[in-house]
Amino acid sequence: MRALFIIFGLFIGGCNANQSFIDPLMPEFESMSFDAVQKQLVLEPELPDHIQYLLSQWFDQKVKIDGFDGDVKFIISDFNQEIAFMDNGKRVDVSISFKVILNKPSLSQTKIFEGKISSYGTITGDFSLREFDTVIQNTQSDLVLRLSRDLKSKI
Repeated sequence: MRALFIIFGLFIGGCNANQSFIDPLMPEFESMSFDAVQKQLVLEPELPDHIQYLLSQWFDQKVKIDGFDGDVKFIISDFNQEIAFMDNGKRVDVSISFKVILNKPSLSQTKIFEGKISSYGTITGDFSLREFDTVIQNTQSDLVLRLSRDLKSKI
């Protein structure tokens, strides 16, 4: 009888597992260097906490300055996130615009790099809200990763 209760308990416990089957994305950002003395990150729109954290981490750790004059200013703007229903699932689309202004006053020179980055993620079938939240975070992580790569290719 005791074995029956143990088996029943394990069965019920197994049905209530809260583990997500979607792993969070851990992006590896591109390093880049600018011939400047100061750097500044400007986040114009209200951003989700996850994107704000990733942008700050990337900017603080991977954007390097190694000059004697000038400044570089990163402006992040026009963040957009849309969630759409699709057959048997959901889709999340995210996009962001950026502008990098490299100013060298001693040379009377200013360079501007700008663009727009987008990413999307989908989930279908039976899924939990936690799994969909992971898809949203992974899509946001991919967006910042794409920003890093795109800037690296333009500079």
